[in-house]
Amino acid sequence: MILEDLKMAKRKFDHLFDTDFFYQNTYPPQKAMMFYGLNDEKNHFQIRFTHISMPFDGIEPAHKHDFDEVFVFVPCSDDLTEFDGECWLYIEGEKYIINKPTVVHMPAGVVHCPIKHVRVGLPYFFVNCVMSGEYSRPEDGQKPMKGMGLPRYKKK
Repeated sequence: MILEDLKMAKRKFDHLFDTDFFYQNTYPPQKAMMFYGLNDEKNHFQIRFTHISMPFDGIEPAHKHDFDEVFVFVPCSDDLTEFDGECWLYIEGEKYIINKPTVVHMPAGVVHCPIKHVRVGLPYFFVNCVMSGEYSRPEDGQKPMKGMGLPRYKKK
């Protein structure tokens, strides 16, 4: 078998790998964000990585879901304890200040947002883990959508 044949050969677990998970980011500086979702008979999960490199206010209004979410704020450095930024997360109208690596469990039915990235000393990731195969905000009429309704990223 030659090298090209090896590259084309299908293996038992090839279907578990995905390299096409970049979507257009709605946040400055509008570079790609990473998004992956599972929605089949056994798995209902989405994960989104947004690279935060400059201050901005998130566009999502206060809302709730009928599924749990987990938010992770983690630095983009080789020292994951080195968080140099400040983010404001509103939960039920109350402001919570995030200024160190943080994980927030957002139970279903809890009103959250906006999220304001107030200060960015060092870039960090905002990771949103959705415990559902489809993202929706029923109270504002948003229907369930895959990929959070975002277009695929096209590198310029």
